[in-house]
Amino acid sequence: MTGSSIDTENAAGNRRPCPSVKETRTVKVQSANGKPINPCHPARARQLSRKKRVVRVCRHPFTIRSCQEYQTEAMQQLYLEDLAP
Repeated sequence: MTGSSIDTENAAGNRRPCPSVKETRTVKVQSANGKPINPCHPARARQLSRKKRVVRVCRHPFTIRSCQEYQTEAMQQLYLEDLAP
């Protein structure tokens, strides 16, 4: 028998994450006054950011804050997403 008897898959640190653990990615959202509201999907956060309706508050965990003039419109879109099946 030649070579190492150690399982190279685990010894090299190439452990794969457990398939039963599914990470859900969300973006934390704050209202214009800084109060936390419902989180949203990263794609929705990108859309709102491109339209200049939100500003990035923190990078990790990624958090956005609604701009004052667009706060009601942005919140309505976020709540409509939550209600959609």
